[in-house]
Amino acid sequence: MKTTYLSLTALAILSLTACSGPANEDVSAETKAELEPVAQAPGKVTDTRAKIAELDQQIRSLVGMAYADTVKQCRLAEVGHRPCGGPEYYLAYSITTVDENVLQELIREHRDLQMTYQREHDVMGTCEVLPRPQLSLYEGRCVAQQIASDR
Repeated sequence: MKTTYLSLTALAILSLTACSGPANEDVSAETKAELEPVAQAPGKVTDTRAKIAELDQQIRSLVGMAYADTVKQCRLAEVGHRPCGGPEYYLAYSITTVDENVLQELIREHRDLQMTYQREHDVMGTCEVLPRPQLSLYEGRCVAQQIASDR
C-alpha cells in the first residue's frame, strides 16, 4: 500500500512538472519535437520543416522591431499551430510598420503547413495552453506581456 502511494505521488509530480516551463521561448520545445525527422519520406520531411522555418523567419522579419507611437497601433498575431490546438506563440506587431494583409497571409500559410505536417506525421504535443498576452508599448515598441496568473 505504501509503495503504491509513493508511486502515485511520484507519477503526479512528474505529470505536473512535465507541463511547466518557460512560455516565451523563441522556439518551443514542442515545436522542436514536432519538427524532428520521421521515418517516412525523409526528403519531404526536411523540405516541409525547412519551409515552416522559412515562413516563421519571414513573419518575424516582416514584424521587425514593431515601432509605434501609441498602443492603439499595436496588434497581436497568433502564429503557428500546436498539435492540441491554439497558436504556437503570440507576436506583437505595429500597424504603422507592417502590411497586415501580407503578414496575415504569411501567418495563414505557416499555420496551414504546420497543421498539415502535424496531421501527416501524427505529431503529438504537451497540450499546454498559452495564455493570451496583453499588448503594451515599451520604449516606442509594441510588446506582448504575459499576464500574471493567480495560480
